Amino acid sequence: MNWKLKALLLYDKLNPSLKHDDSVSMSDLRIHAEKISTLGTRLFNRVLPVQSIRNIQADGIPVRMYSNSSKDGQAVIVYYHGGGFAMYSLDSHDAVCRRLCVMNEAIVVSVDYRMAPEHTFPVAHEDAWKALSWVFKNIGQYHGDANKIIVAGDSAGGNLSACMAMKAKKENSVLLKAQVLIYPWVDGRINSASVERNGKGYFLTKETMLWFQKKYTPDPKDHCNPLVSPLFEKDFSGLVPAFILTAEFDPLLDDGKAYADKLAAAGVRVNYKEYKELVHGFFNVPSIDPQAMQAYKDIRDFIRTVV
Repeated sequence: MNWKLKALLLYDKLNPSLKHDDSVSMSDLRIHAEKISTLGTRLFNRVLPVQSIRNIQADGIPVRMYSNSSKDGQAVIVYYHGGGFAMYSLDSHDAVCRRLCVMNEAIVVSVDYRMAPEHTFPVAHEDAWKALSWVFKNIGQYHGDANKIIVAGDSAGGNLSACMAMKAKKENSVLLKAQVLIYPWVDGRINSASVERNGKGYFLTKETMLWFQKKYTPDPKDHCNPLVSPLFEKDFSGLVPAFILTAEFDPLLDDGKAYADKLAAAGVRVNYKEYKELVHGFFNVPSIDPQAMQAYKDIRDFIRTVV
């Protein structure tokens, strides 16, 4: 682990973020999370210029569309931000989406799904599907190719991406090319070896994960519902190719690996990569380590093989 990441972990230990419990209001937690995200972007990312940014409605769901070209037939990345279904926004992942747009010469559609606890399961998943369906039907008006759509997301957004790929397969109403799952949260048990090993001291904690789960799925019967915990689906065959990225010191490491194994066992094409000495959230701060920036290059190389 390089000195920059070690310094951040030490700072986080000495100056802990607001505790995720009911003693702090959701408004304060979200404001704090956005401030931390902004600081991380300033220190360890670069806001790349893109040709066009539009804030529009996708069948009632706010989305932000990034485009760096006016040519027709562009690939499309539908992106779902992370944050435990309760935090972050289009703004927190703005630099992420700009970079994906520029590096992949693709249109990126970032989805502003509704969040918990105001909106519990299955609202985020319904919003994610509604936005994806709108993109499939309308992206041609914006120079995109509906036959070249990739779903992508980090953490809870990786969950949404995996669930959207599964729903697209089942319903056969939206055609996808691929799914990119960045340290996805796919197992509602929250008891894996990596959760126990990495669940404290690496930004995302087990305690926070349980708090997020309680907010989005307050009914324990939903925790392992395949519609929100896709590791428990019965049939993974026929899913579109997947690139699953994990981090060595992430509580969600085992989630991503287990899901990759499930897909591979079902005959799905899977690229899996564990990024050594990195932690949850590295995708938002790619300048913190060469491997974090390599993740964007690896995604670019994967997408080139599927569109």
